[in-house]
Amino acid sequence: MNFLFTIGLCLAVALSFSITSLSYTNQKSFAGYDDLSGVVESFNLDSDGSGWFILGGAKFGSSAVSGKVAVYVNNPNAATADAVKSTYRVSVYTQLRTANANDYNINNGIKYTANLGASESVVALGADGGVRSVVLRYCQNFLRAHMVSERNADLMYAMLLGDRSTLDGDISESFSLTGLAHVLSVSGLHVGILVGFLMWLLKFLRVNRRRQVPIIAAVLAVYCYLCGFRYSILRASIMFLVLAVRRAFLRSNDLLSSVSLAGIVVLVLFPFSINSASFQLSFACMLGIALFALPLSNFFEKKAKLPHWLASAFSMYFATFLGCLPLMIKYFGFVSVVGVFTNLLFLPLMVLAFQISFLAVVTWVAFPLLYVVNIVLDVVISVTQWIASLPFSYVSLAGGGGYWFLLYYVGLVLATRFIFFRGRWKYSAAAILILIYAVSVF
Repeated sequence: MNFLFTIGLCLAVALSFSITSLSYTNQKSFAGYDDLSGVVESFNLDSDGSGWFILGGAKFGSSAVSGKVAVYVNNPNAATADAVKSTYRVSVYTQLRTANANDYNINNGIKYTANLGASESVVALGADGGVRSVVLRYCQNFLRAHMVSERNADLMYAMLLGDRSTLDGDISESFSLTGLAHVLSVSGLHVGILVGFLMWLLKFLRVNRRRQVPIIAAVLAVYCYLCGFRYSILRASIMFLVLAVRRAFLRSNDLLSSVSLAGIVVLVLFPFSINSASFQLSFACMLGIALFALPLSNFFEKKAKLPHWLASAFSMYFATFLGCLPLMIKYFGFVSVVGVFTNLLFLPLMVLAFQISFLAVVTWVAFPLLYVVNIVLDVVISVTQWIASLPFSYVSLAGGGGYWFLLYYVGLVLATRFIFFRGRWKYSAAAILILIYAVSVF
C-alpha cells in the first residue's frame, strides 16, 4: 500500500510539473505596443524609481491578461516610484512579452514581463484595486496613522503581511545578522501565533474542537490570500490545519507527519517551489524542530539543569539552527553567532507586538497600545543595529550545496530516533558525515 501511494505521489508531482510547463508554452502572445493596466500587488523600487513592480488583474489594451505581469523599470524616475507607491491601479504604454517558465516566474504566477524604457512612464489610475489591495493599503495606512514612527509602522506591516517592499534596508540587514530575519518573513511563527490566539479565543467562547477546525481553516485561507499565497505561509497553514484536525478528531499530534503532508500538498500544487529558498528554509526549519526539539529540550532540562521555559527556548533555537545551517550558508553566506541571545531577548517582545498590532488592525480595540509597540520596536531596532555592528556578531561562510549538503542531512537523520541502529554506530556515522561536511565548508 505504501509502495502504491509513493508511486501515485511521484506521478502526481510529475504530472503537475508537465501541466505547469505546458501552460507557459501555450500561453497567449501579445504583439505591438498598447496600454498595460493593472493592480500593483507588490513592488521593490528605489527612491529614484528603478526596480520592479508586479501587476495583477492586468489588461493589455482591451484584452485580459492571464497571470501576473512583472514590470521592470530601467529608466530611473522619481515620478514612477510615486505613482506606483501612492495608488492601486496604474497604466503604462509598453510592449508585453511572454515570461520564461523558470522557477521564480512560476512560483510567483508571473506569465508576462514588460520593460519600461526612457520614453515610457507610469500613470496612476486611482484607488480601484480589488479587495486584497484595498485591505493591504488599509493596514499600511492604519499602522502609519497610529504609530509615531513610519519606519516602525513599515516594520510592523512587514511582520503582519510579509510585504518588505517599503522596509528600511538597514533594519532588514541588522535583523538578518542578529538571527531575527525569521520575524520579518511570514512563516510558521506568525501562523502559530495566529492559530494559538484563535484557539484560545474559541475556547473562551466555548466552541468545541471539531467546530474550531472550519473557523481556523477560513481564517487561514484569508490570511494566505492577503499574504499573496507565499509558500512559507501555505506550508505553515497546511501544517497547522492538519494539527488542528488531528487534535480535534484523533486526539494526537505528530509534527513530522504534519510537516511531510504539508510538503506533499504544496509540491503537488506548486512543483517548482522545490527551487524556492523560502520553501527549503521553512521545511528545513520545521524538520529540525520535529527531529531535535524534544531530545534537545530533555538534554537542557535534565543534563544542564535549566528551567523548563529556558530549556524549551534553547531547544527550539538549536533545532531550527541545525535544520537550516547548510541553507543559511548557501543563500546568505553567514551564520549569526548571537542569534540564540537575540531570540531569547527580543522574540517574546516581537510576538507581543505582533499580537497587539493584529488585534488593533482587525478590531480597533487595541490601537492605543500601538504607542507601546512603537517604543518596543525603537528599542529592538536600536539594540539589534548595535549588536549587528559588533565584529563577532556573525561569521561569514561559504560552501553550502552539492553532495556535502546531502551528507549533512543524512548525518542528522542518522542521529535521530528514526534510524534503528545501535547508538554507538548511529552516532559515530552521523558524527563522521557531519565532520566531513564541516571540513568541506570551512
